[in-house]
Amino acid sequence: MPVIRKILPTELPLYRAHLLRLDRADRYARFAGTVSDESLERHCAAIDWGRTTLIGAFLNGELRAALELCGDRILWPDEAEFGVSVEKELQGRGIGSTLIRRALTVARNRSIGRVHMLCLAENVRMRALARRFGGSIAMEYGEITARFDLPSPNQFSFALEALEDGSGAVNSILASFSSNQDRRAAA
Repeated sequence: MPVIRKILPTELPLYRAHLLRLDRADRYARFAGTVSDESLERHCAAIDWGRTTLIGAFLNGELRAALELCGDRILWPDEAEFGVSVEKELQGRGIGSTLIRRALTVARNRSIGRVHMLCLAENVRMRALARRFGGSIAMEYGEITARFDLPSPNQFSFALEALEDGSGAVNSILASFSSNQDRRAAA
């Protein structure tokens, strides 16, 4: 089972490597269009960590799935959007669900009242995830827009985020110990 946790700004190279590993179809699904390696490099270089939270799924220390939650307090004072990418080998295992659930908690705790997700009409998995988490879905020009209206934060949502952050940190440490032991046993 992968370790799910927030991605730190110092881990940007891991995010870039993850996006570059996506095949053409998964890139198309994530960015709603054809995206070159150079475009992905520019996308990563332009991430504003002051308004973006990245949540990732790490398998054996390697980032294999990610959710990018981005808001702009000037343009959208109480709104944000997210995009999800899961590498082929991990698709269909509930990782996208976990990333979305965590992102909605993070957004709620930042007093974001509405989160948007765009996906292509043929992206059946993302449409199903949007419905699972109560998103209202609208279709326009071959794209689906899902809108999630979030309640105000409360003690439970703050505690949940803190618990998940702590759990992610501990699980990362345990995973690194385990992988070090596996390397020593193989040597």
